[in-house]
Amino acid sequence: MKPIKSSLQGTRGTFGYFREALQPNFTLANWDYEQGFFDRTLDDRNTVYLRLPVKVLQGELDSPDAWLEIGEPFVLRHVYQTGLDEDIGYVEPLVSSVMNQFQEPVDKDAQIDSRWVRKAEAIVKELENRLA
Repeated sequence: MKPIKSSLQGTRGTFGYFREALQPNFTLANWDYEQGFFDRTLDDRNTVYLRLPVKVLQGELDSPDAWLEIGEPFVLRHVYQTGLDEDIGYVEPLVSSVMNQFQEPVDKDAQIDSRWVRKAEAIVKELENRLA
């Protein structure tokens, strides 16, 4: 995991606002009604993610009018087991990421290439401008 220094941390808004502002590239992931992450895949194998953690200040996370606060963005890389489902005929990255969500990563916090960190920093900078 690599934290990204950002003025996004502490930004508040409704779930509906963030959902619209972050579409189509970010999806809500690993959430419950009190916290979660907006995730964006950075690579074509769906193993490197930019994550924007959010916590609920008021309401429930899946409600458009719930108030959220963004935490410190970070880059995360998951290394998944290979060879388990290679013969099923799926080659699409979306299908791969769906299949990967049901298996335990070999390394939940694998080393991250600097190019992904630079890409994440550029995306965060753009989000700072858009959400400011």
